[in-house]
Amino acid sequence: MCVPILGYLPFLSSEPYRELHQMALKYGGIFGVSIGRTYTVFLGNYASLKEALGKSTLSNKPESSFDFIPDGIGFSSINGEAWSEQRRYSMRAMRNVGLGRDTWEAILQAEVSDFVDLVSRQEGRPFDPTLLLTVSISRNISALLFGRRLALDDEQADLFADAVHAASQFAPQIGARSAFPRLMDALARIGLLEKKAVNLDKLADFNKFVRKEVEERRKQKVEVNEDDFIEGNKFPLFLAEINLHGNIQALFIGASDTTRTSLSWLLLAVAAHQGAQRKVQEEADREGGAGLTWAGRGRYPVAMATIMEGQRWRTVSPFNAGRIAMEDMKLGGYDIRKGTIIVANFWSSHNDTNYWKDPEEFRPERFLSEDRTQVNLKPESYAPFSYGKRNCPGETVAMMEILFYFVSIMKKFSVLPPEGQKLNLKGTLGLTYQPVPQELRFVPRT
Repeated sequence: MCVPILGYLPFLSSEPYRELHQMALKYGGIFGVSIGRTYTVFLGNYASLKEALGKSTLSNKPESSFDFIPDGIGFSSINGEAWSEQRRYSMRAMRNVGLGRDTWEAILQAEVSDFVDLVSRQEGRPFDPTLLLTVSISRNISALLFGRRLALDDEQADLFADAVHAASQFAPQIGARSAFPRLMDALARIGLLEKKAVNLDKLADFNKFVRKEVEERRKQKVEVNEDDFIEGNKFPLFLAEINLHGNIQALFIGASDTTRTSLSWLLLAVAAHQGAQRKVQEEADREGGAGLTWAGRGRYPVAMATIMEGQRWRTVSPFNAGRIAMEDMKLGGYDIRKGTIIVANFWSSHNDTNYWKDPEEFRPERFLSEDRTQVNLKPESYAPFSYGKRNCPGETVAMMEILFYFVSIMKKFSVLPPEGQKLNLKGTLGLTYQPVPQELRFVPRT
């Protein structure tokens, strides 16, 4: 059942992953419908997405729906040798500037400390932490990419926060924009979609900053010291300069938005489930004297399990960015034609009752051993950072940030709803699945 031109879009709600999950239960883990005029095959269970995303013939992405960002998003949207080269060099550059080493970890710890101080100033009064989280996390990523932390009153912090918000609002994963990207962009550019036009302007401003930052660094003509992503990226890339701009934008927007959104859901989860929060606090209190390091994350199994359950319970990226069949192929016994678009429904995988009992419930113990001392880091039907060769390159960055912020918050505060109010645990789908803006109380612990 489809509508001409629109395809199945009119039958999808603001939570399309739910309808597509029901279709998978009815028709099987691999099924196809038209989204707009594009026939799309959906992967509706873990077995199908594991098979599909593990195939080298499904490593290419279709035409990017992120063309609205000036200079694009680098390795996140290209294919072939160019993708392989740029991703490899980008990850090498990130390792060079300290990812996973003491350098960046110290920067992260300092930023988390500043964040906790700012939250303390609220003195337990209700406030929406979204903007504060966005600015704080964007400062972490800017340190990784540009080699410096921004001052708290730096106007560039607002520029970065605006860019993250604009991208998150501009690109719903399944909807009119994903089906008709060029039409929607054209309408925005001529002012017929006012909100989207404003977001385009914010993204253009961020691109100007990136271009200026790269240009100024290149003009310095100093030896490569690899203190930041720009200096660490002096490699012979395809169309090197524009790709460097795109890679910076991909890492900045992707890492900032997903981390901010994951933390926002996690804080709502523990505010709504006080028993789970107390267990994390008890663990944080026991380990508080030793300090938190990424290498020592094994001492925080309850916190890690709670983070993982938060990522399953509210799947931040319900769908992947799509793949395109590079040749005629077989998938789950079905014939898939060359050029077919294939999309994985990770929400479906995270809510599969064959793997998760009562999946709508928030239960961190799913990921813990019986004695609660070990975490199952690789459970089946769990892929919050996608799967296969094109999984999220910022997974380590995101998990480090989430762990450091979460444990630090749990040590210092009890996170509670505003008095007499009920939390809204539903979200909206944009670039990621985001919670509805709302206030929380961060009450200092005694």
